[in-house]
Amino acid sequence: RTVRFVVYDYLVSTNKPTGGSQYGRLEAAFDRLAGTRIKTDIKTGDQREKQNFGIIDSWTIIEKSPDDERMIAVEVTLSKWLFNAVQAHEVLTIHRDYFRLRKPLERRLYELARKHCGQQALWMIGLELLREKCGAHSHIRAFRSQVLEIINADTLPEYRMTYAREKDQVMFYTKITKKLMAALASGKSQFST
Repeated sequence: RTVRFVVYDYLVSTNKPTGGSQYGRLEAAFDRLAGTRIKTDIKTGDQREKQNFGIIDSWTIIEKSPDDERMIAVEVTLSKWLFNAVQAHEVLTIHRDYFRLRKPLERRLYELARKHCGQQALWMIGLELLREKCGAHSHIRAFRSQVLEIINADTLPEYRMTYAREKDQVMFYTKITKKLMAALASGKSQFST
């Protein structure tokens, strides 16, 4: 359950700067993750449990030397719940280009696309419900404008989006043409939620 990684490699792979302040931010992020508690009734693997747990149990920073506080590696011990979910393939992977997305709405739209298009090629949702799922507090017209801007920029890794004005719906679909064509041919795609 314990993972060890080089801090520099983590910063590079998540598209973050490698300057000194990032190391301090990483330590603060581990503090937040270790302090985050989840109370739930969930199924992991073939068991169902009610529990309260953290995302990570602990973290350790390995420094260059007792006199040099530069981080060289970090060890993170995952909670049993998170580790079991990973082992049971119940955690979705994210594309490495996700970390290149700069707008919070772009990131949230990618997360929703990844969740709902994970086992299918496309997913359609009404704009108002999408706004709720994004946690947006802006007026629906402003939200629509932001979504259309993201659609036109086509920045989401793995997925494209289109907007159906007459139904006020957004469709997310895979960029993998073969998967999309197979889903359309079989009729096994979810067109609304």
